[in-house]
Amino acid sequence: MKVKCNHCVPKEGIEVPDLSLHDKQNLLELYRKSPLLMIKTLRETFKLNLLDSKYLTFHINNEYGKCNRCNFNNLDGEYVSCPKCGALNCNWETII
Repeated sequence: MKVKCNHCVPKEGIEVPDLSLHDKQNLLELYRKSPLLMIKTLRETFKLNLLDSKYLTFHINNEYGKCNRCNFNNLDGEYVSCPKCGALNCNWETII
């Protein structure tokens, strides 16, 4: 799946690997410990390059349904652009 953010480079977006629920849970756990751990795992396990790993990590929601950029509080969907500001949000619904 290709995703893009209206505010970021690369303008064409990135290709997101097909992640299982278990993968997302593990990545979110790493993200909460240290975003660098998530970047490292994306590079080593999912073979993303550094730019794509950072791009994906930067767009992870801190809180499900809430935009990281403008705090819009009603996002629905997994990879969604905020209707208020246009920023990409990786809005992963997982239970951790």
